[in-house]
This record gives sequence, structure tokens and C-alpha cells, in this order.
Amino acid sequence: MIFAGLTILIIAIALFVLSFFLNDRFEKIESEIEQLSISTMQDTYQLKKKVKILEEELLTEDFSANE
Repeated sequence: MIFAGLTILIIAIALFVLSFFLNDRFEKIESEIEQLSISTMQDTYQLKKKVKILEEELLTEDFSANE
């Protein structure tokens, strides 16, 4: 019984120490998602800006057509 408990304890400590030296896969995924989010926000901003310009041009054309 002592042998089994000691073995489990040694394996647990070894895995704990090993976990500090392995690359964190989630950190890379999180970074990629953050970059995608920033890119999407920039694209959305550019599209909103272009739509606003087009709307302004259409409104000025409507006013000039009425005169």
C-alpha cells in the first residue's frame, strides 16, 4: 500500500514539474483569436465609414435633384 501511494505521489510531482516546461497551446490559440478580433473590428470600422460616406453622397444627390 505504501508503494502504491509513493508511486502515485512521485508521478504527480513529475507531471506537475513537467507542466511548467510544456508549451501552452491555449496561449497560442488565444493570441490568434485576439488578432482575428482586432482584424474584424478594423474591417467593421472601415465598412461603417464607407457606408456613411455613401449615404452622405446619396443624400446630397437627392437634395440637388429636388432643386
